[in-house]
Parts: sequence; C-alpha cells; structure tokens
Amino acid sequence: MVRKSVAIKSVPRGGDPGRADNIRQIIFERAIDLFDVKGFRGTSMNEIAEACGVSKPAIYHYFRNKSHLLEMLYESITSEFFRTMEKLAHSTGDANARLRRLIRLQTLHNIENRRFLTIFWRERHEFDELSRTALAIREREFEAWVMRIIEEGIASGEFRRADARTAAFGVLGLLSTVHRWAPYTERRPEDVADEIADLLLVGMTEEKAPERRVMGEETCDFQNCSKEKES
Repeated sequence: MVRKSVAIKSVPRGGDPGRADNIRQIIFERAIDLFDVKGFRGTSMNEIAEACGVSKPAIYHYFRNKSHLLEMLYESITSEFFRTMEKLAHSTGDANARLRRLIRLQTLHNIENRRFLTIFWRERHEFDELSRTALAIREREFEAWVMRIIEEGIASGEFRRADARTAAFGVLGLLSTVHRWAPYTERRPEDVADEIADLLLVGMTEEKAPERRVMGEETCDFQNCSKEKES
C-alpha cells in the first residue's frame, strides 16, 4: 500500500516492476477522495489528474475511463478477498465452520473497506456497460460459492432443510449492508463479525416448528388444513 502523501512524480522510475501498481494506488486514493466529495458523475478525469499532479493523458495510460478506474479500484480491493472465498467454498470439511468463516471474513473485509463500499454502492449505476458486465459476473460467482456451502451443509444434515438460494441471498443481503451500520454498534469489528455469524448460523441449524395461520374457519400449517368450528 502506497502512503497517501506520496505523489506520482516521486515514484522512482527505472526497472521497478511495482511502479505501475504504485501509481495506480495513488490514483485510486485521489479518486476516492474526489468521489466521496463530488460524486462519481461530478468528478472529471481532468480533476483526478490534477489531484495526482499529472496530465490527463497520464491517467488514461492506466484507465480507459472513470468506469474502468472504479472497476479496477473494486478489483484491487476485492481480488485477494475473492480468491480466499473461492478456496473456502471449494474446500472440504464441516460446512458450518466454512460458512462461519466466510461470514466473519466478509464482515471484517466490508467494515475495513467501508469508505470505498459506501461510494461503490452509491455510484455503481454510473458504470459503463462493459464494467457492469464484469461486475455482474463476479457477483454471480460469489453467490454461487455461498450457495455451494449451504447446499453441502443441507445435504450433510448440518443445516436444516431450506431453499439454498433464498438462504444465500439472505446471508449476502445482510453482509452487503454491514459497512453502513457497524460503526454505530460501537463494538470491535471482530465482535460484530462473531455476533452476525452466531445469529445467521442459528437460523441455518435450528429446526422451525411449522408456521400456522388462520384463514376464516380453516387452521392451516404448511402440510395440512383442517376445518375447525368456532367454540
């Protein structure tokens, strides 16, 4: 990680193989500052270049446009995380432990990167079609990894029988918002992660009694309906 105070012009030239990555990181940091204040649409590539102390063509050397910049910023923040999640989903062993680890890792990752995620979820509708397609592919992959663990847990009897797709979307729906509200809990990220994992896994493992509903004189559960006369 390049320190925020570093300027692009001060990054050493020569044969350093990490120079391009260092420059991209500086551009990312300046762009986040501008997106945070002015929004994605309100920030121009020229303003990003000025904030970096370089010309606009220098920015276009690394990114084809703003959407590509935001897409690559997303990639730089999530690439290692997604590699870990993929390995976890395709590993063997206890599904309960794997899902717990996935929930904890995503919670901690989202809290750590809450500033970027706030901007990302606010501005993602501004992405161009190519960037939206790339993001959609990655998101469908992640959903499939979560679903895989849940399906394996249901098959092994570790999780109660449920619709795996609904369960996966429920887990992901909660985790996608944790960066917004976690600071208000005034608890350590690790404690928030443990609490969320506990709550979700209780729902995955405890059997529910059949839900009953009354419709006129019919008392129904999910399996049976019987006529009951009023006393």
